[in-house]
Amino acid sequence: MRTILILLIYLIVCVISIPLLLIECVVRKINPKAAAAFAIVIVHAAFNLTMAVSGCKKEIVGIENIPTDRPVVFAANHRGFYDIILAYAAIASAHIQVAFISKIEIKKIPVIAQWMYFLNCLFMDRGNMKQNMGVILSAASLIKDGYSIYIAPEGTRNATDTLLPFKEGSMKIATKTKAPIVPVCIKNTENILENHLPWIRGGRIYIEFGTPVYPEALDQEQKKHVGSLIQQAIQEMYNKKAMD
Repeated sequence: MRTILILLIYLIVCVISIPLLLIECVVRKINPKAAAAFAIVIVHAAFNLTMAVSGCKKEIVGIENIPTDRPVVFAANHRGFYDIILAYAAIASAHIQVAFISKIEIKKIPVIAQWMYFLNCLFMDRGNMKQNMGVILSAASLIKDGYSIYIAPEGTRNATDTLLPFKEGSMKIATKTKAPIVPVCIKNTENILENHLPWIRGGRIYIEFGTPVYPEALDQEQKKHVGSLIQQAIQEMYNKKAMD
């Protein structure tokens, strides 16, 4: 039943989005940041509705750890589709403009791809190193323009209890811009969908924002392995959180 309801919501959002996206096009030409702020309101509401209908009982910890005086890089582990829904809803509740770096396949999903465009999200082709570097440079430019960036440095979904190695190249977004890196631990989202595709089942999902790491405070050796430092921090958060 939940799966059918989510599909209906998606269809309704597609219809409602037609005039809203037209408004976004006009606003973006006048004021890109205002367009992004408007998109945040719409997507935040849609994601909260999606979690409610899906039966998600979300637990959000550590919002107060997110610096509010400048843009940050959110570096998270990646367990399932509901990671993005949970993370975006949590970050948007803190009134932070954030652009997500997503796999390029998401560009094929109608309406979702269009809203991501207005949120300044970037799409990475995991098999194209040259394109990946371009995405990292674009993300650094967004940070300089005042947007935070969310990335999953494992590079793919991983529902085991041991995080995959973080790709050090993704951390260049922070080291080039001196943006604080906020470790983000996500747990249990794979139990909403991936563990019993195509059915959606409710359950507890967890997200924790850890203590930020400031690149300028690291020595040269630490900067070379900042991905490993963040991975370790998230692994420690993951290990200490028990889930039913």
